[in-house]
Amino acid sequence: MFIRRSTTVKYFIAAFLGAAIYCEWFIYLVQPQYWTDLDCSEHDSTCTKILFIADPQIQGEYAVSPPLSYLINWDSDRYLKSTFKVVVKYFKPDVLVFLGDLMDEGSISSIVQFHSYVKRLANIFEVDHQVLQVWVQGDNDIGGENEPIRHDKIAEFEKVFQQPSIIYYRNVSFYKVNAITNTHPQKSDTDEAHENNFKIVVSHYPVTLRHMFGLQVYNAIRPNIFFCAHEHESKYVKETKELKDRKVTWFENPKSTLSLAFNDESLYEVYVPTCSYRMGTSYIGYGAAVLGIGCLYVILFGFLNFLIIKLVLIFIYCFNRYYNLLHFIYWILFILNNKYKAVRWASNKQKYTSFDFGTANTIKGYKMETYFKLFS
Repeated sequence: MFIRRSTTVKYFIAAFLGAAIYCEWFIYLVQPQYWTDLDCSEHDSTCTKILFIADPQIQGEYAVSPPLSYLINWDSDRYLKSTFKVVVKYFKPDVLVFLGDLMDEGSISSIVQFHSYVKRLANIFEVDHQVLQVWVQGDNDIGGENEPIRHDKIAEFEKVFQQPSIIYYRNVSFYKVNAITNTHPQKSDTDEAHENNFKIVVSHYPVTLRHMFGLQVYNAIRPNIFFCAHEHESKYVKETKELKDRKVTWFENPKSTLSLAFNDESLYEVYVPTCSYRMGTSYIGYGAAVLGIGCLYVILFGFLNFLIIKLVLIFIYCFNRYYNLLHFIYWILFILNNKYKAVRWASNKQKYTSFDFGTANTIKGYKMETYFKLFS
């Protein structure tokens, strides 16, 4: 018995160390091998690399109670910081575009909490070289989805990040559209000086999905392309410039690439997936674009690294195997006991009859069966 327990402990330790090595080191070496190279041409001085970060939704203080929240927040922040560092080192972007939902509880936080979340964001997405950063508001930052829009949070967001609604970099203009409040930048004298720039609309909510607002934005800005987030999905929409004939295409693998020449009558809106594993989807990563002479290439980087989740699931699985066994034995004894009583009652009547366990027990039995399907 001691030898068997000792062997089990060794296997558990080996599995733990293996998972830690894979999730904390090996995955960061292997995953970039599946990415498409996105380099600028040596002869293209206007080439610009843009990295899109969507829905990091750093965890707050309300979703999970302490002390478990400390572990979850630490692991989530650490994951975001690690993956971001690998992507920046690999891609070497000129521009970082944050597409909103930076915080999970920004809209319901106090001002003190809001600023503490901003400090965490600065630590997570820290870069060691000069790079332009564009920050867009999301519904979890300022409200708007199934909750009132928090105008105090809009003001605080703008105060913290202090950015105009139109940002210029080389031959590119970034237009920050807020589809939550239905607002978009208005053209100015400064914008006329950059009229020939490549125009990119960045928004948290999809813009072209809402026909009237999308047309309003397009007619006011005449962008070359839209980038959005919110849906935690990797895809792009192709449609006419009248926002008709929508066709959705999914990025199905790490090497999926969108190459555009912008010489036709089509309009594109790219959906960037969440970069956080906390959003309940395995399709996570960052969006990357290289803007050269007339072309834009888009690809999404993916990571599959969930050490804490895997260990927690292993614990839950092991715990519930024993729990289910005891639960199963209890119900078997319960059923046999009731059957025995039913048989005795029928014997006294000199005949056999069926025994109804009742609606409540049937429901419990159904729940037990569902429970087995989840954990067995």
